[in-house]
Amino acid sequence: MAPHQHYVVRIDVFADPTLPAVSSAELAASDLDAVMDKLLAEMKGLSTDELQDQVHRRFEFKICPMCQPKFLANPLGKPRRQGPGEN
Repeated sequence: MAPHQHYVVRIDVFADPTLPAVSSAELAASDLDAVMDKLLAEMKGLSTDELQDQVHRRFEFKICPMCQPKFLANPLGKPRRQGPGEN
């Protein structure tokens, strides 16, 4: 597509950065070494891409001016369950 004659769509998919509520008593009672060992064991069978997908993935697409309103109206391209104007 020619420069300045398209739209850029960026999609970021990332893990929720909100930390879970943990009390100091729960933290003191947990075995952090065991938790880390369990996590490493779970990760052992995963590829680099699978591990990366658990943290962050960015997609970038260029769309033409005619596609831009269609994308804005239905960004995921999913079928509508209701009629137009009812969603």
